Amino acid sequence: MKKKTWVITFLSAAFVLLFPMLGIAAEKGDLEEVSSSSVSASQANYVKGEVIVKFKDKVSLNQQNNLLANLNAKIKADVDAVKSPFLVLEVGNVDAVVKALENNPNVEYAEPNYILNATWTPNDTYFSPSYQYGLFNTDADLAWNIARGSSSQEIAVLDTGVDYNHPDLDGKVIRGYDFVQNDWYPSDANGHGTHVAGIAAAETNNGVGIAGMAPNTKILAVRVLDANGSGSLANIADGIIYATDAGAEVINLSLGCDCATQTLENAVNYAWNRGVVVIAAAGNDGVSTTFEPASYPNVIAVGAVDSNNRKANFSNWGTWVDVMAPGVDIASTYPGNRYVYMSGTSMAAPYVAGQAALLTGQGRSNSQVRSAIENTAVYMNGVGYLVEHGLINVNASVQY
Repeated sequence: MKKKTWVITFLSAAFVLLFPMLGIAAEKGDLEEVSSSSVSASQANYVKGEVIVKFKDKVSLNQQNNLLANLNAKIKADVDAVKSPFLVLEVGNVDAVVKALENNPNVEYAEPNYILNATWTPNDTYFSPSYQYGLFNTDADLAWNIARGSSSQEIAVLDTGVDYNHPDLDGKVIRGYDFVQNDWYPSDANGHGTHVAGIAAAETNNGVGIAGMAPNTKILAVRVLDANGSGSLANIADGIIYATDAGAEVINLSLGCDCATQTLENAVNYAWNRGVVVIAAAGNDGVSTTFEPASYPNVIAVGAVDSNNRKANFSNWGTWVDVMAPGVDIASTYPGNRYVYMSGTSMAAPYVAGQAALLTGQGRSNSQVRSAIENTAVYMNGVGYLVEHGLINVNASVQY
């Protein structure tokens, strides 16, 4: 249990922004223009109760009908403009019928009536494993064939504000409230919030910059931290309540302290009880000590891994940490129309916030979203035992 005297002293000061351990990472020179990579097909699905079969040429109609009758299979009427060289069957058990037909010498082939999807490859300049490894290591690029979020939904980024004039954010950001200046212009005088926003939901497939985890989801900018990356407990709690009342489906909190505060937990519970998914960074002290608000029951706590899926040396850990996400050398948006690399659990949290937005866009409740994220996380050697679950797998979660 934390020492109450320490907590009271700390709460009289400010919340600490989760900067990288050595501050903002330097830009790695000019980011070069690269071509997009191909997106692989998602896990195969098929039309329920339908099988395609092609009989060998010399098999009579009588033989075909007898075989199908034994399998309780009915031929589906061919009503389109092409006379197909195969038959589509309506069956009860697709797997059983396919297996029986494959084992019959009169059948050339049999297979489920698979569903194929358009593969989607964003044309953003830096969309490649070289620059945005996090999207590929978590299979987000595959998930986009199934879910991309919704423009009617919002991820609230409670941070240092957002540069809503950035060319990779200007079409996505909804101006919320600035609790630092008490106005409606939550601009970013630090850079941290803009970087977080880009990871979660930068404009995607717009021919420039990076791709965001949730390509179609809006960003609600809520400034609760000042230019130094600090903010009061009251402002952060009010920011959570504001974002909830404003209709955000997901709230990202790349901030926190090693403290116990009922005010903050009450605000988190307010959001959760109204259907919001709350994501928070686990902290950058490299310890197992809990970090708030990440450790609260109604928050998904996110630790950080590097490009090799190893726990970042700065990332906090423990069974109170729910999942891990990329958080080392993450390229994202930055004020002044720039793109920079930054590291920290602050960068890992918006990956999960973007993932949550893909899931809420599928119509899932916050508890269903949490289950999908946690139950599809992948165990990693050297990391799995350090946290409750493993590395997020976005493609698996949207199919969960």
